[in-house]
Amino acid sequence: MTFFGLAAVNDLQPGKEANSTLSRWKDLLFSVFAFPFVVLLFWTIFAYDRELVYPASIDAFFPPWINHAMHTLVLPVLLGEVLVQPHAYPQRKHALAALSVVGLAYLSIVWVYVTVGVWVYPLLGRFSAAGLTGFFFFNMAVVTLLYLLGDRLNSLVW
Repeated sequence: MTFFGLAAVNDLQPGKEANSTLSRWKDLLFSVFAFPFVVLLFWTIFAYDRELVYPASIDAFFPPWINHAMHTLVLPVLLGEVLVQPHAYPQRKHALAALSVVGLAYLSIVWVYVTVGVWVYPLLGRFSAAGLTGFFFFNMAVVTLLYLLGDRLNSLVW
């Protein structure tokens, strides 16, 4: 949502410059954070066992259309973004640093478990400490590969 809001504000700027600060932030968000990691991870785990990421009990509060708005609709919109809008991908070292910061910040879900005793995603409760560490490193590897794929796709299209 942050990316699409920023992209809309950027597009509405009169006489916008391709190299403006706003445009660079938009491109950073797109290249590092918006590419379809959530769609890939969510639906892979959901297909394996929905209770691990989106328990059926949630359906009473969030109907299926909201689930698809959060986890499905973003994919075609992001792919459309690749096709209609060129993005200036940041230097690889800056992008990987940003991915690392977000990855470390995401570890705050462990803090939620430590303080409240409930895992944000039930899947995480099934891992040992070593398994949890491996899962986070695996996810960071996938995110990095998706960044590289997005960079390559952007280069091929534009």
